[in-house]
Amino acid sequence: MPFILAVSGFKNSGKTTLCSKLISLLLEDGVEAVYVKHTHENVLSPNGSDSGLLAGVIPRVALWGPDGVRIEEADEKIDTASLAARFFPGKHLLLLEGGKSFSVPKIWVGSPLEIPEEVSGVVAFYDRDNPCAKERHFAAGEEADLAALVASMARGAEASPAEIYCGDKRIPAKAFVGEFISGAVKGMLKSLKGDFDLSAGVGVYLRRRNREK
Repeated sequence: MPFILAVSGFKNSGKTTLCSKLISLLLEDGVEAVYVKHTHENVLSPNGSDSGLLAGVIPRVALWGPDGVRIEEADEKIDTASLAARFFPGKHLLLLEGGKSFSVPKIWVGSPLEIPEEVSGVVAFYDRDNPCAKERHFAAGEEADLAALVASMARGAEASPAEIYCGDKRIPAKAFVGEFISGAVKGMLKSLKGDFDLSAGVGVYLRRRNREK
């Protein structure tokens, strides 16, 4: 499951700009990063629309147009862990814009002196207009250093070469179990014919049968 890191701060503090810079730097560094923006506004299509009508029948719908695909899923109880497991398994990092109240590591965007008391888990500060010599305090022009810190945290958080999920919950597995599963699956796939590249990663889905509980 991706390492989840929130980029939090007050409105208009520069969170989106920082996320954009970090994502670009991380991708260049080989970190498979994804971006999620947390908002308090509704994000699903209105009930009167085609996708809104179908969303009341099945939990997940997709809007497919000439510019791409958008997935919509009605779930008022989703949390950061299930979001990462459901939509981004196998990625290194989920960069979450917002999420001040979430129990995940955070980069605080703004002055360290203005951080609210209820905000916890801050691992770094980004105060773009006020350079600081303190460790893990960054300003404008130091985004590459901050990205390097984020990359090291993301890589250090995931040691196993395989991830196992049941539904949207990850099954804990030690590194040697992941090594065994990864080796076994890749060994079997190498005997198959087809145009696929194992270095791109492999996903296996076991369908539930009616007799299984």
